[in-house]
Amino acid sequence: MDTKKIILVVVIVVLLLFAIAGFALGFSGYKNNGDKNNNKDAEKNYITLEEMYCNIKDSKKIVKIKTTIEINNKNTYEELEGKQFLMRNEINKIIRSKEENELQGKEGQIALQNEIKENLIKLFDDESITNVFFDDLIIQ
Repeated sequence: MDTKKIILVVVIVVLLLFAIAGFALGFSGYKNNGDKNNNKDAEKNYITLEEMYCNIKDSKKIVKIKTTIEINNKNTYEELEGKQFLMRNEINKIIRSKEENELQGKEGQIALQNEIKENLIKLFDDESITNVFFDDLIIQ
């Protein structure tokens, strides 16, 4: 009977060790997954363009705009940092082609952001431009 008890204790200890090892591996895998998600946010880079004033099509009003471009690729970010003049020129062309009513309200702002983003993607042939934000957008 002593042999049966010893075997039973050994089996229980081995099972406990496997359970603890499984828990530790599962926890470390979960933690590493969380780190990967945080790295996605860390890869985002932002270029804030200088304040611009643009005419509006068929209007005596102007737009004062300050724009930030979100880029999710470090190489693209470094390349575009030196090409801010091209981004500013593209934004100016887009706004000058808009009538005042196209820029009004939330829908106008969202449409303008999307158009700027799509035009910058085409201009630089790079999908890593992921968003456009307006720090200022004032029509006066």
